[in-house]
Amino acid sequence: MSSRTAATRGREAFHQMKRIFAAGMSALLLAATVAGCSSGTKDSSGAKRTLTLGAIIDVASFDPSQSDVGNYMQYLQPAYDTLIKIDSTNQLQPMLATKWTYTDGTKTKLELTIRGDVKFSDGTAMDADAVVKSLERFKAANGPRSSALQNVESITAPDKTTVDITLSSPDPALVHNLGLVAGMITNPAAVATDLKSTPAGTGPYVLDTKKTNRGNVYAFVRNQYYYDTAAFPFNEIDIRVMTDPTARLNAVKTGEVDAAFALASQTSTAKGSGLNVLANPGDWQGLFLNDREGKIVKAMSDVRVRQAISYAIDGDAILKSYAFGHGSSSTQIFYPGTAAYDASLNSKYPYDPAKAKQLLAEAGYAGGFTLTMPSSTAFFGSVYPILQEQLAAVGIKVDYKNEPASAGLTPYLSQEFPAYLFSWGSSDNWLDASLLLAKNGAWNPLHAGDATIESLMKQIAVASGSAQDALYKQLSAYVVDQAWFVPFYVADNIYISSTSVKVVAQPEQSVPSIYNYSPAS
Repeated sequence: MSSRTAATRGREAFHQMKRIFAAGMSALLLAATVAGCSSGTKDSSGAKRTLTLGAIIDVASFDPSQSDVGNYMQYLQPAYDTLIKIDSTNQLQPMLATKWTYTDGTKTKLELTIRGDVKFSDGTAMDADAVVKSLERFKAANGPRSSALQNVESITAPDKTTVDITLSSPDPALVHNLGLVAGMITNPAAVATDLKSTPAGTGPYVLDTKKTNRGNVYAFVRNQYYYDTAAFPFNEIDIRVMTDPTARLNAVKTGEVDAAFALASQTSTAKGSGLNVLANPGDWQGLFLNDREGKIVKAMSDVRVRQAISYAIDGDAILKSYAFGHGSSSTQIFYPGTAAYDASLNSKYPYDPAKAKQLLAEAGYAGGFTLTMPSSTAFFGSVYPILQEQLAAVGIKVDYKNEPASAGLTPYLSQEFPAYLFSWGSSDNWLDASLLLAKNGAWNPLHAGDATIESLMKQIAVASGSAQDALYKQLSAYVVDQAWFVPFYVADNIYISSTSVKVVAQPEQSVPSIYNYSPAS
């Protein structure tokens, strides 16, 4: 859903959440009819003035406090600037905040300097007080990413361009989070119920309700009050809901859409059609074993059972058949190249059904048990039966409950399911740990706790440099050993675009930020 926002992140928290939900071909055809003429719009000089993007999901809410990162970010970024910008190399850059610094040695007091020339989309001025209200609202909203500000104790505005944030304890991911949905500043005058359908931010564009056909196409036109119009070369950004991957590919091939997320299986076809193809490491894909304390399925509380599930699944075969080899094997939740990542951990659980059966027997489940998990017709559709077959081979029966697109993230954030198939991506180790591992993390819905994890996270929060890196690796090794998750591989994100636009990929993000697009000429 980041950037990663969800990730996000979604990166789909929940970099393809977090990410692929079927809305039906009838909606797709209507979207093409409503907005088909906008993609190739050019001005008198011949320069392309409208950017049209194909989205794999619909937007559930334009309220950042109720949204996520990953694919949702493209819907939000036109209307909302963030306090801090995460650029195409994952570096933090000024945006609404021109600078930021911790003013104490324990890194619990963050000072932000806010731009003084920013207006909301209704023309009212944005100042430090508005930033405070937005951050406080986000923290209290209990949304998918509210935990991004969980350590925030107080937020004040000593003057119109200064915001002071005091933390109850250090949070190494706070500044990064201010570049995602938490840092999207909403107009204090906006009513929460209205924000769901109509964004109210400081971004370069505003939603054109006359051109928009909800569920099909969303049209964003320039914000007349924006402070840096030159940074965005397109007069309009149209985002079309296209849940069908074949339709997305065809739309880019015909020029109906300028760019869209693609499947790994479509890479050769896209290249053969003369399209630009971007491939970069993205989400890890695998199982979330959330019921670590056996609240729903008693067997899941036994580490041997969770390890058995890890041995029972042939991740390399899924990588080959589903992702067509576009990715790399992994057993860990942390992103390759980051401090927590340890390549030696990837050999921890080789495919070994016999070992899985042995562990189940040792745990007292030689006869197996049943797992109920959510599924979606368009989300990892071909992987569900593979998991069902491989787990059945060791005695674990999997029942799927199909969830409609309208359910959004709810099934995954609820306390209904002991496990589910999902993908996750983030290049920030602390963000991953705080969302996935912390007892109150948003993506730890059953609130499983672990004293070792809590201890390591407390140490990481106050450490720095090589000492912090070593602690991160200890954390990753412990989580892999406890089998809280069963990652299969880190998949490559495949993104296709026509020759009329230039697109810069962004590491660990399902789709590029809107800042990364420009006319090809």
